[in-house]
Amino acid sequence: MIPEMIKKNIANKMNDSKKNDFYEMEKCSKWIDAHNLNKVCLQFPDNLLSDSVEIALRLENYVNKKVYILGDTSYGSCCVDEIAAQHINADSIIHFGHACLNPTIRLPVFHVLPKQEIDIIEITNKFRLNFIDQFERILFFYDIAYAHKTESIYKILNPIYKNLIFTSLNCTSNVEFTDNKDNSSTIILGRCFKLDKEYKLEDYVAFFLGNDGRTFITLAMTISAKKWYYFDNNIIEYKILNTSWLKRRRFVVEKLKDAKVVAIVVATLGIKDYLKIITMIKDILKEKKKKSYILSVGKINPEKLANFPEIDAFVAITCPENEIFDSREFLKPILMPYEVELAFNISREYYTQYCMDFRQILPGGINYIDFKTSTDSDISLITGNLRNYDENASYINKMNTLVISNTSDIVAIGKAGAEFLNNRSWKGVEQRLGKDAVHAAEIGRYGLPNCYENEPILQKKNDE
Repeated sequence: MIPEMIKKNIANKMNDSKKNDFYEMEKCSKWIDAHNLNKVCLQFPDNLLSDSVEIALRLENYVNKKVYILGDTSYGSCCVDEIAAQHINADSIIHFGHACLNPTIRLPVFHVLPKQEIDIIEITNKFRLNFIDQFERILFFYDIAYAHKTESIYKILNPIYKNLIFTSLNCTSNVEFTDNKDNSSTIILGRCFKLDKEYKLEDYVAFFLGNDGRTFITLAMTISAKKWYYFDNNIIEYKILNTSWLKRRRFVVEKLKDAKVVAIVVATLGIKDYLKIITMIKDILKEKKKKSYILSVGKINPEKLANFPEIDAFVAITCPENEIFDSREFLKPILMPYEVELAFNISREYYTQYCMDFRQILPGGINYIDFKTSTDSDISLITGNLRNYDENASYINKMNTLVISNTSDIVAIGKAGAEFLNNRSWKGVEQRLGKDAVHAAEIGRYGLPNCYENEPILQKKNDE
């Protein structure tokens, strides 16, 4: 019989080997050595943080260098957190788990993509049964969890279909076959492809290897393919447009048109061109005579934004896979940059496709259109009031001006957040100089907040 101690050692070695393969220790160490990196940060999603210390120690043994763990992400696990890494002047990041693959601007990144098993024979057979025409133009997308299976699928389907294009991923990862190697490719939502000459996206059918989750919905809403299919529960399904979601988005666009004060919420500091889109949104709002503020509150939630009751609408600069646009818990509408253009750019028409990636509405993006605004007045579909009249025209260029009011309070000119604050009954901690009688300092409350020891009710009970 094999002693129990030997059995445990064998099991531990097997577990160690599986973890090394799962976290790609060898490929990570080769990437660090090849780029001569010294300060490497490891970014884990919440579900993998329990392994973070062990993996960091193992990687240190591989590379004989100190590595660091990013304990919490600034905005979301799918986005590379360059800001947190810069706190220790890191020179690189290794990102584990699901990733949105948004381009970064500061540090080199190595993605360790998750691996999910799938029956290659079954998926290829279902694909051939569904797409009978071997000359049909097809774009093949896939969830990053299936990237490690893509090469095998490509070898089976590529000889059969003459116009099948396999997309690649815009990253450097542990699955080299799927990494983008062509700088001339079109890049949308981290997916790279190069269409045949004289053909457009509308001429292709799109297929997604993965379920009907957030990644697929974001791709299907952004990329205007002729039809969209996805593979779920071993069945290829045709994507039916969610008209109720589009109706809700049309409603928030109308709310934005009615808004007088708009906040631009910066929910990313790492996605490339985020400063450009902020400037673009500010210019549009200024041209439409709307007061705008820029907010940075970290991860967006209803409680944080509820602290700004003077804001009529929020425009979120965030990752395309952020789910706040589907939430109904916010008190005020949350819009994406594309919807700002839908509201105010008369050159942009409503249609069923949506641009979830804000980089695509910037100059050079596939959804870019020259901005042209209308000065004609119209009627709000929500309030029935007249819009686009020049009530605030005299204030637009004076929003940075301060004046002294009759009550000796300094207030800002214009109908915006300052006026809202000035009219509130409670305005925060105030000095109230000359308004309250002078008296000696008194002892305040002390003890636990749920029952202060000098509460009048408690003192009365003690006296009795």
